[in-house]
Amino acid sequence: MKLQGKVALVTGAAHRVGKVIAMMLAREGADIVVHYGRSVEAAQQTAQEIAALGRRVLLHQADMGSWQQAAELGERALAHFGHVDILINSASSFVPNDYFSTTEADFDQAFDVNVKGPFVLSQVIARAMMASQTEGICGNIINIVDEGAFIPGRKYVAHGLSKAALLALTRAQALNFGPKVRVNAICPGPILKPPDYSDEQWEALRATNPLRALGSAEQVGEIVLFLLTGPQFINGDCIMLDGGRMWQHQ
Repeated sequence: MKLQGKVALVTGAAHRVGKVIAMMLAREGADIVVHYGRSVEAAQQTAQEIAALGRRVLLHQADMGSWQQAAELGERALAHFGHVDILINSASSFVPNDYFSTTEADFDQAFDVNVKGPFVLSQVIARAMMASQTEGICGNIINIVDEGAFIPGRKYVAHGLSKAALLALTRAQALNFGPKVRVNAICPGPILKPPDYSDEQWEALRATNPLRALGSAEQVGEIVLFLLTGPQFINGDCIMLDGGRMWQHQ
């Protein structure tokens, strides 16, 4: 197991991409801090599945839009395990409004959950990572962005802006947390069917990239593992997982 003895904190780990990442890290030997917002039953199920693998697990609820609660999440994880080696900022808020329908509350929700939460949680965790007396790289932070950071969407304007800010945060973190901590981002394209999509709408997305394919949450997890266990010189980067969708303009 490549991550034996490591502790990973995964936000939004109750379901969807966050859960897949948490489970993959646990299968590689990591103990897991399972963060959730409102999905308590799903989070409990995730925690049970991780424990069944023989891993230690801590379950913690927090509103990632709250500076105080995000900080407390990091502090509790450190107090419980003594260290956190991996932080995956996966929790996300999807505010589905166009430019002219977006309210101040919509705007604040997108930026609070998608930018402020990862900012302060990383502040707490990176400070502890950087204080380690171990030689070399002592921690990894991975931020889950999405294609809205690069491609403006008419229906998710505040969301896209916040993800662009999260990508900028990734680069600022890489600059400020070195040499002890590496920080990278992953930018998935179509990997999980949105709740409001029909099967036909989802399948139609195959035509939007050169590979004529759809991705999967497991592929996001594979990139997470690559960033954690692969070349240690990757830092401040963003890996695209979109089948080349960004470059298809026709």
